[in-house]
Amino acid sequence: MASPRREILSLLLSRQAMRKALNWSTIAVVFILVTSVGGHADDSLRVGVIIPLTAEHVRLGEIQKNSFILAADEINKAGGIKGRPISLIIEDDNGQIDLARSAAEKLINEDRVLVLTGAVRSESGMELANVAQELRVPFLVTTAALEEITEKGMEYVFRIAPPIREYSPPLLSFLEKVVKPRTLAVIHENSLFGKALAEDLTKAFQKQRGTVVVRRGYELGDTDFRSIIVRVREANPDVVVLASSSIEGALLMRQCRDLGLNPKLFVGAAEIFTLSQFMLAAGDSADFLFAIDLWNPRLPYPGAQRYFDDYVLRFLSSPNYHGAEAYASIQVIADALKRAKSFEPEEVRRALAETSLDTVFGPVHFVTLGRMTQQNSVRTFLGQWQSGVLETIWPLEFATEEYVYPVPGSSRKP
Repeated sequence: MASPRREILSLLLSRQAMRKALNWSTIAVVFILVTSVGGHADDSLRVGVIIPLTAEHVRLGEIQKNSFILAADEINKAGGIKGRPISLIIEDDNGQIDLARSAAEKLINEDRVLVLTGAVRSESGMELANVAQELRVPFLVTTAALEEITEKGMEYVFRIAPPIREYSPPLLSFLEKVVKPRTLAVIHENSLFGKALAEDLTKAFQKQRGTVVVRRGYELGDTDFRSIIVRVREANPDVVVLASSSIEGALLMRQCRDLGLNPKLFVGAAEIFTLSQFMLAAGDSADFLFAIDLWNPRLPYPGAQRYFDDYVLRFLSSPNYHGAEAYASIQVIADALKRAKSFEPEEVRRALAETSLDTVFGPVHFVTLGRMTQQNSVRTFLGQWQSGVLETIWPLEFATEEYVYPVPGSSRKP
């Protein structure tokens, strides 16, 4: 018998429900901008949010926007910060560097925000970090994973998300202990994230004495991957990793199946592979796909399941780790504002640096990791799509379901 969560998600993933979710989330952001920000109430504490709400990363931006709103609403309903409400001022950077810079300058110079947060793409995250440091306003990076963002020692830049090098360990552990592959292929988008992840995974797999037989990139917006897939098929790897942060990942997955690429397992190594929209777009080709994941609502994080349930009820869709990161970012900012001696940028920065907080995304504490400073240390996981639900399957102590391997339909022996 299907679990209640599976039944709920099956209902939510209908195309009609998705259309309703989009309409409702649009209304929600207009409401918060007009009522909380438009009038710039003298007592409101303004937080600037910069995320992509158009172009390739709109789905991720929508999930984050909705989650920022949920968190701010909850804080304001509880009395705000020292009796003052939080106001979100949300700007769309379209995933573009120049728009990210202009949005940050506008939020700081004109809207006088106390702190910036957001950033989905690493390209935007780097630019926002530079602006925040130049103008000396704290910036909490929500998602952008390029390690360089926190490697420059910028005192006004913090990151709640894990860096790219933390994405691979659960996958590599699963491969070493369960799959024992000898060869691997990587198909990745030619973004900062895609190229860095492919490089990190290649080095790590080679340390396990495996061979990366193909590593090929493609440009964002490409729709025909046949030449790359044929090259990978000829190399006959044990494992194929797909690193795509846009919905092109679903098309890539479909074409892999259609062209008879049949490894022991496929792995999605970017956020799109954790979205319900990916599962809808990829169809049967998504069955038993493994995916690097950072979160699920059944992890032992305080408020995680309640956040998930509230999101589902309000927006008629389900969030992924991007949403949890966004919600937790507001939790962290609110906590820092409560502890700050004043709302001057330097005092807010100092309070952020001293953060030690349990959030829906897990514990947040900014530390030095190698060359990275003011970086949160985050546990990562390996998931698998099973019956339309992305289940956590590794590490075993956090598994929500047992992994399925060998993968049904694969002709390759384990």
